Amino acid sequence: MTEKPGYAQPQAPTGDADEPKSPSAPIYTAKVENLGGTSGEVRVEDGQTLPTAPTSRVEEGNNPEQFLAMAWSTCLGETLKVVLAVNEIEALSRVRVEVELHNEPSGNGFYFAPKAFISIEGVSDTDAEKYAARAHARCPISKLLMGKGTPVVEIEPYKNPDNFQLS
Repeated sequence: MTEKPGYAQPQAPTGDADEPKSPSAPIYTAKVENLGGTSGEVRVEDGQTLPTAPTSRVEEGNNPEQFLAMAWSTCLGETLKVVLAVNEIEALSRVRVEVELHNEPSGNGFYFAPKAFISIEGVSDTDAEKYAARAHARCPISKLLMGKGTPVVEIEPYKNPDNFQLS
């Protein structure tokens, strides 16, 4: 592929000995904890600590809608790069995601309504729709959003790292 600013080659497995031996073994496990809900922070075990905030105070941190939009746009964008590469298409692409928060009609809680917008440089709308559909079908977050995953909630003993306090 041609070198283009802001474009990274799709990542392929390296064949290292620590890679999964079976299809069901994890390739990578992200470990993240939230302290304080939307009035606290999110800590990524091997990365950053990010402040969280409710939708009414986005200037103070990120909210769940933004985190979901970040995750899906990044995952779908990388999957789209792979789909384009497999089809020998050298083009820049852009994935923009909007996540709306709605009240449940029953009045009991909320739900998200996520929507992705994909554009591919120099590709017809018909071809862009075809590549976008392939990426959406392969993207792990798209699959989870379509109910093709098994989220699990488990209970563990409470720990308060760093004596965290709500601000």
